[in-house]
Amino acid sequence: MAAFAKSRNMAKLCCILSVRFDTIILFYELFGKRIMLPSLEENLVNERKFSGNALALGRALAILESHCSADDLYAAGVVNSVYFDTPGLAAYGETDNGDNVKTKVRLRWYGLPNEQPAMIPAFIEVKGRFGSARRKSHQEVTVPREILLDAPLEGWKIPDFLFASSSGLGVPLSRELRPVCVISYNRRRYFDTPTKSRIALDWDIRAERFNTSIFPWGTPVRLDSLVCEFKNKGGTPPAWAALMVNAGLRIGRFSKYGECMSRLLAGGI
Repeated sequence: MAAFAKSRNMAKLCCILSVRFDTIILFYELFGKRIMLPSLEENLVNERKFSGNALALGRALAILESHCSADDLYAAGVVNSVYFDTPGLAAYGETDNGDNVKTKVRLRWYGLPNEQPAMIPAFIEVKGRFGSARRKSHQEVTVPREILLDAPLEGWKIPDFLFASSSGLGVPLSRELRPVCVISYNRRRYFDTPTKSRIALDWDIRAERFNTSIFPWGTPVRLDSLVCEFKNKGGTPPAWAALMVNAGLRIGRFSKYGECMSRLLAGGI
């Protein structure tokens, strides 16, 4: 047990921020080896979230449409992600405990299943959060449909693809990682020019595909939640974002992964 705990702790991504003048440097430690990543000053983004019941969708859309413009390239779509975690669910533990430093690994693609080609464009992403700031490393990949959509999460096809295709990330991945669930949701994207904020409104959040070896009692999950994310480098959302509170949303942390995992662990309740 002690050896397992030590291995798990060493495999866990430990982030330390060091500020030197105007340069932010990220260190991480994996399997006892410390490596310095490139400067984060161009990649560090601040994120603020508003969340509430999906019944507020109409009001939230009205606020966004009247105060900012739709994204030029990707105004609307469906987001899908295979989330990876350790056998001890370390990433979920960070979220559930409200840790200030969190790391998630996922394989993300866009669109409905019937829209996907034989080779699906996707992204391997490692997302680190440091309070309200985040840094995301990603690598573009093409995944065979039979692996991404059809392979069971309990098998090795998806993790084997992850490990074989992630060398360009610059971040070594723990070989303990396994696919735990697939989370999908509808998304609208907007842009606020004065604050250069990218805004995403997400709803119909669902986890209908999950690893039954981890959740033998699990049932498909569908959240009745609505999430609005504001992302920019200034750290402050537009002043009009306060209207989201009037629409019934609250500001604070919300993790789609954390919420879906909690439901799966409770048997889908």
